[in-house]
Amino acid sequence: MCSDFKYSTKIRFIAIIGLLFAVSTGHSQNTTSPYSVLGIGDVDTKDFGRYFSSGNASLGRRDAGALNFSNPASLTALPFKTMNFDITFRGRTSTYKYPDFDTTLGKNKDFVVKRISFAFKLDKKSAVSFGLKPYSSVNYQYYAYGKIADGDGTYVKTIEGDGGIHQLFGSYAREFGKHFSAGITGGFLFGNLYKNTTYTGTDLSYSITKKEYDFYNGANALLGLQYYSSDTKKWQHRVGATAQVATKLKGILTTEYYEGTSTTALTTTQEDNKGFKLPISYGLGYSATYKKKLALSLDGNYYNWPTQSLSSTSNYTTGPSFRISSGIEYSKYAKSFNGMIEKYYLSMGSTVQNSYINLDNNKIWDYSFSFGGGITVTRGTNIYGGMEFGTRGNRNLGQIRENYTQFVIGLTMKDIWIGPRYTRKYD
Repeated sequence: MCSDFKYSTKIRFIAIIGLLFAVSTGHSQNTTSPYSVLGIGDVDTKDFGRYFSSGNASLGRRDAGALNFSNPASLTALPFKTMNFDITFRGRTSTYKYPDFDTTLGKNKDFVVKRISFAFKLDKKSAVSFGLKPYSSVNYQYYAYGKIADGDGTYVKTIEGDGGIHQLFGSYAREFGKHFSAGITGGFLFGNLYKNTTYTGTDLSYSITKKEYDFYNGANALLGLQYYSSDTKKWQHRVGATAQVATKLKGILTTEYYEGTSTTALTTTQEDNKGFKLPISYGLGYSATYKKKLALSLDGNYYNWPTQSLSSTSNYTTGPSFRISSGIEYSKYAKSFNGMIEKYYLSMGSTVQNSYINLDNNKIWDYSFSFGGGITVTRGTNIYGGMEFGTRGNRNLGQIRENYTQFVIGLTMKDIWIGPRYTRKYD
């Protein structure tokens, strides 16, 4: 039996390392996000885990069977002696309408690994987690037409962007007394933003391609606190609060020019003093649960982005933004050999938020509705999923309207944590 255990552990380890490699390098993407052309792209403010289907209202939530990434203080709710591995996939389809056209443009879609993480209890009062997830994403393609300055000829300019900022994070949480838990998440931010601009036309003797590689790195820290009433009461009340600070992203921009199909750069320049300021953010959430079955949640998040210009030719800037989320969830529990186990849950919610980008002093608003659920497949395996329908952008303000549908599929695996020799008190 001991050899079977060692073999099983080895297989799990190999599988986990493979998935970690997949989340950092592998994805299938064929979508165009018109707003990711500005700044550092589309910044992720939502949690693509269990609480995705309940409107991402999760600052006050703490469930033994799920990881809550919005508030590190919730880690102490995890079961003792149990290691949790979680991976989430997200798919998305979008259609667009431009301000001057009534025709809906073709559908774009993508499917990516959204997050991978591990978590376990160090002892009965403290817990840790670590993992990798996106901070922002860039993906766009558009065309522009121009006129040659010294003649009547014209050319076509094709601009394509890709890449994003990733966050490698680690969290620690500890309980204080019977009703309080505090936690901290430290993150290292890194990533590349790619931009290719190609000039072509019948009046040009050859095409010119301009390639720009923007590498950024920085750090952030998220502080979390939770209060929770006694589990013996008919109603359990939970309040969560967070605050996040970040360094300025430091960037290095490399620009290369190519002629035709040549793979040798004509010229290469490098700018070492680029930077991008990140916000200080705050969050406050409340959750009420009736008899461990029905949970009602409400969150508010404020992101104090500093003002910075995003374009030298247009009035595009960054500025403060916020998100309000609400959700409802029903859970069904059953007795197990060591307590209670969640058999399944069903949830739905809604979100209202605006972007950190100002277009001609107007915000980009985003409204969405979500629903979904999860089920315990085996004692150590849970599967969850959710659908979200939303729209962002206002054509009356000269913005592109995007109608999107996205879904999440996640897997949580649990196993007994044995640990190294000095932690054999877990045996």
